[in-house]
Amino acid sequence: AAKEVLNFAKNRLNQFYNPKLYKPAPKRELSREDRIASSMSGTEPPTAAPGGIAGTGIKVFAQISQHVQHTVAPPPPPETFGAYTKKS
Repeated sequence: AAKEVLNFAKNRLNQFYNPKLYKPAPKRELSREDRIASSMSGTEPPTAAPGGIAGTGIKVFAQISQHVQHTVAPPPPPETFGAYTKKS
């Protein structure tokens, strides 16, 4: 799903910054009844709202990680140059 989101964003950016690489969305084929209704009314029938993330049509973008309980204490910090002293 992450690749789909990146490809969608890349295509959207190509629409403005590199129009030669932009791939427009496929045209919706009207059914016979829709063509008759649109010719009589002069307006196209409404389209269904795209689902998914922000209307992109991408269904799921989930990042799953396993929680691990660390029972061992972390090692002590490394030695440093000593306490901070201000130069005058």
